[in-house]
Amino acid sequence: MANTGRPGLWNLIKVPAIVTLGITLLRLASEFGDLPGWLASKEPGGNAALLGITWLPPLLGVYFAMRLVGEPGTFWKNLLKTLFYYGLAARIPVIVIMALAISMNWGTHYDAFPPEMAAWSAPLKILVGGVITQLLLWVCIWTVGSGMITGMLASKFMHKTPHAS
Repeated sequence: MANTGRPGLWNLIKVPAIVTLGITLLRLASEFGDLPGWLASKEPGGNAALLGITWLPPLLGVYFAMRLVGEPGTFWKNLLKTLFYYGLAARIPVIVIMALAISMNWGTHYDAFPPEMAAWSAPLKILVGGVITQLLLWVCIWTVGSGMITGMLASKFMHKTPHAS
């Protein structure tokens, strides 16, 4: 396939994925370092601590839209696909960290669960709290959903340049 000059999917998500991984590891190190809860909470779900990756998808929806507008194909499909693959790149490392944290009782938000899940076995916590929650809630619903909203809104404000066939 000839190089068309458009950004490949991996080239588009590579830097955001690396930045996201860096923030994830910084968050983990901050929890190990017992930083204040407002910065890196150990509570289940992270308690909206400042260090985290949940705020990235809405911003990246705009970033990806800016990179994809004017590209061949259907804009919303390209944006959806990009956000989905970015979501996987962002959340698969979180699943791995959660599995390790749960198995080794790290005492971080990665292995903290609500009281009704406290008695669950480690494999069940990894499956439900890690794999299912990360892939369904965080990738499919939050990352794709919030990124699509902000990306579609941003695309309405950007000048579209016709792409030569």
